[in-house]
Amino acid sequence: MTMKNTEQTHTGQQNKNGVSANPRPTISLQDAINRASAWRTLLGKVNVSPAAAKDSGQANDGAIPPQLLFRAINISMNDINWLMQQHPDATSIRLYMSVPDMDYEYHITGMLVPVDAQNQDMLYVNSDDNMAMEDRMNDTSGSTIYDFTAPCPSMCNTTSPLFNSTNSPDPYLKNKNK
Repeated sequence: MTMKNTEQTHTGQQNKNGVSANPRPTISLQDAINRASAWRTLLGKVNVSPAAAKDSGQANDGAIPPQLLFRAINISMNDINWLMQQHPDATSIRLYMSVPDMDYEYHITGMLVPVDAQNQDMLYVNSDDNMAMEDRMNDTSGSTIYDFTAPCPSMCNTTSPLFNSTNSPDPYLKNKNK
């Protein structure tokens, strides 16, 4: 089964006949490196609490320590395939950023939600219309909100040019396991 491909906002460059020369929204490695670097620069401007800076072993200049900068989310293809099988009517998947445990505020994961043809989150399967909203809010049996992601740092390819080799994930991992 494949997810239906609806009109995407990302299209490849079109040739003189209006035909897409690159039907997938790929970018060059250099553009990817520039974007990843811009992300780390932007995130590095975010201020952190003195306690978080102290826990990381860094002097508190207010910025997130470089080794704690969130870089990526790893998603298994098996999980993507499973999600496609469970939700064949979905036209896409939306990734919401999350922090599952505020004691580890840099351990950022993604919550994947199937999306329908009207661009609406598909949050429940077989939902009981008679179920009270409070009960529905806490029901995991009918939920279609999935978190089988792994954050980077912790699940990183530190040799990738997108990672930035000047920063090691080791302090993050030590902080995560405190």
